[in-house]
Amino acid sequence: MSQRRSSMRSRVLSGAAALVLMAGLSACAPEEEPVEEPTVVPEEPVEPEPEPEPEPEPEAFSMPSSCLDIFPQSRLDNLSSQDLELLGGPGSDEGDDAFFDPTPEQLVGGISCIWADPDGDIADLLISVAPLSASTRPGVVNDLTAQGLNEGTGDDGVITYSQLGDEQGAPAIYNEIADDSWISVISAFGGQVFYDEAVEFAIEIRGEVYE
Repeated sequence: MSQRRSSMRSRVLSGAAALVLMAGLSACAPEEEPVEEPTVVPEEPVEPEPEPEPEPEPEAFSMPSSCLDIFPQSRLDNLSSQDLELLGGPGSDEGDDAFFDPTPEQLVGGISCIWADPDGDIADLLISVAPLSASTRPGVVNDLTAQGLNEGTGDDGVITYSQLGDEQGAPAIYNEIADDSWISVISAFGGQVFYDEAVEFAIEIRGEVYE
């Protein structure tokens, strides 16, 4: 009987020892490090590339049929306030009969317009607009060059032929030669003021004859 108790006690002790050993081993075992989950970076939405803006179509020259169509109304009113009336060219009472000979602009299909004081004896302004083509443009350029005018280039690439003139009688002259048009302004009076006015006239005319 005492042998059986002793045997059972040994088994109990052995089992207890095994539990203690396992507990010790468990306590000594290194803790597993937590596995870091990969950080998910949200993708930024890809914005579609903007479509290129269509290039503006080049302005087209439109040949006016009347001298009253080459200027905005504000300029026509301004000329009238200076007692300058349309005395020659389409739209005037005289029409083209005011010219003894055709002007160079008329010879290439354009119009020429005279603004003057009805009580005066000079044509204060001779302003012309004409179409140009590949066949007529070279001859116009050659003629303007032969006149000894100052050649230049405008901001928009047009070629200019000009003369400042003076107060002793040399007129102010300004010509713009584009690929498809010719704008000409001749003022009977020269000098910086009248030359600047001629340039302003050409700018206003260009705004009316190009669409």
